[in-house]
Amino acid sequence: MALTPPLASPWHRQRPKAVGAALLAGIEHDAGRSGFALEPSQRAAAERLAAFGASVTGRRRALPTTVTRARTPRSIYLHGPVGRGKTWLMDSFYRGLHARKRRVHFHDFFRSLHRGTHGQQGAGDGTAIQRSVDALLADIDVLFFDEFHVHDVGDGMFMARLLRTAAQRHVPLVVTSNYAPDELLPNPLWHDHFLPTIEAIKDMMDVLVVSGPSDFRRYPVAGSSLDAAPPAFSSGRIICPGSAHQLGRLGLFAPPASQSRVLTPTTQPVVVKNADPDLLWVSFGSLFAGLTSTADYLALADAYKAWVIDDVPSPAHADASMAPAWQRFSNAVDVLYDQDIPLFLVGVGPLDWDAAGTDGVQPVDLARIASRLSLLGRSPADTDNEGPAGS
Repeated sequence: MALTPPLASPWHRQRPKAVGAALLAGIEHDAGRSGFALEPSQRAAAERLAAFGASVTGRRRALPTTVTRARTPRSIYLHGPVGRGKTWLMDSFYRGLHARKRRVHFHDFFRSLHRGTHGQQGAGDGTAIQRSVDALLADIDVLFFDEFHVHDVGDGMFMARLLRTAAQRHVPLVVTSNYAPDELLPNPLWHDHFLPTIEAIKDMMDVLVVSGPSDFRRYPVAGSSLDAAPPAFSSGRIICPGSAHQLGRLGLFAPPASQSRVLTPTTQPVVVKNADPDLLWVSFGSLFAGLTSTADYLALADAYKAWVIDDVPSPAHADASMAPAWQRFSNAVDVLYDQDIPLFLVGVGPLDWDAAGTDGVQPVDLARIASRLSLLGRSPADTDNEGPAGS
């Protein structure tokens, strides 16, 4: 990403109060142009972001480098339910902020880590990881980090390294998450190990909740472009029970056993039913019941333009033993949503991620899955008088 040279901007000759007012006005203008007004929690977050931006630009105006470093602005951690505009707020602020800045998504961060450490000498002792973190923080005044979450103890170690290095480099962060800091790495087997990092987050960041009443992905304001759905991802379908007739209307035909093959996207082999550049067809169990990770889904997303996942179990009948598989499924949905790749889910059903009280699936992850999968159409069940799919 190209970095904006901050000293060339007239913003750095303005007083911080004027900079903050202009940043807040820019966010409000973006909201109006998108067809909505900021609700109270969004406005509170926007005001704090504007004040943060004024501190960043004011920091650049300070003369001695030692003074500049001593006045590192407090980082910002925005969290709340899915679809409330956290990423929208961050992106609007990002566009308006005149500073050296970099924006990364959780999955892109770990993809760069994987690429940066794969096969490198020193990867095992953490030096390659540190080099990747150093590259991420190089030559910037602010790091923007979208969809921050930690489910794996290894991910937690990476995040701890990132936060520690950012603090040492005096680089503040703007973070969005569906999780409050205390809810990160919720697995009781590992949560206590992450407590020092959680305390560091709360110590170095102002934690704000963005929790308006509406999920804008599901119930957008009329004319609003807030959290606009990725068009290709939204062209996918949820198909129950997955009859040949239903699939055929969508141009999908169950592959014969002879087309099965084994892929190794990173380190874990995955048995798939079909794989060509236009389509990956794989069962839920093959992809999520083993030890695959987000790095595998990112590699597969780079290689295949559309995905069919069949034999999807009903989330209403999940039990605790299914929790790891549902977590991997959630991560894959995130990747496909972010990469804007069509997703077709096939199962006997009911494939209803809004079912309350589903055991074995973490509530916040279930909400994120439900919000994103609500963008997919549902193919009608076979009837004598049915019309085309999606009608």
